[in-house]
Amino acid sequence: MLKLYGQYRSRAFRVAWMCKESGIPYEHINVTVNVEGAGCKEPWYAALNPNARVPTIDDDGLVMWESAAINLYLAEKYRSPLWSDELQAKARAYQWAFFVANDIEPGMITVMQHRVMFPPEKRNAALADEAHARLQPRLQVLEDHLTRNSFFGGERWDLADFMVASVCYSFFAMKYDLARFPCFGAWLRASLERPGAKEARALRE
Repeated sequence: MLKLYGQYRSRAFRVAWMCKESGIPYEHINVTVNVEGAGCKEPWYAALNPNARVPTIDDDGLVMWESAAINLYLAEKYRSPLWSDELQAKARAYQWAFFVANDIEPGMITVMQHRVMFPPEKRNAALADEAHARLQPRLQVLEDHLTRNSFFGGERWDLADFMVASVCYSFFAMKYDLARFPCFGAWLRASLERPGAKEARALRE
C-alpha cells in the first residue's frame, strides 16, 4: 500500500487530496515539521528524504519527494479521474504546476508566514507587504485565464486545476483577500467544495 509521510497541516495535504480525488488507499505516517524535535529531521526520515521536508511517499518501494512530482506520478499511475493521456491535457497540467510552484507559492508562503504563521515577534511586515505586491500580477494571470475559461484544464476540472488548487488552498487557509480576483476566488471556493477536497480538508482543518 502507498505510504504517505508528513503531517496534514503541510504540503502533505496536497497528496492526501490527490488520494481522495482518485480513490487511492494509503497509509499515513505522521511526520512533524516546524516544531522542536520535528520528525522530519530524524535520521530515519532523512534517509528517505535528504531535504528533511515533507511530504514523502513510498509506493511499493518507489520513494519520492516533492509534492507536485508526487501528485503527477500518482495521477498517472493510478489512472485518476483527473488524468488524461491526451498530450495537450498533460501539457496544461505541467504548465500550471510549474507556474504555481515558481510564481505563486514563494510569495504566498512568505505572506502566510509573516501575517499568520509566525508568532508576532518574528513577523516582518515589510517582507509580507513586498511578497503581497509581487503576488498581484501573478494572481492576475490566473484571473485573466478564468475570465476566458471555466477551468485551467480543458472542458472540465482536471489535473491542471488540481495542481493550481492544491497549492492555492493556502490563500483560503489564511483568509487572503482575493476581492481583486473574483473569478479566481470563485473558482478556488468551488474547487475546495469538491468531495475529495472536503475529505482532505477534514484531515487538515
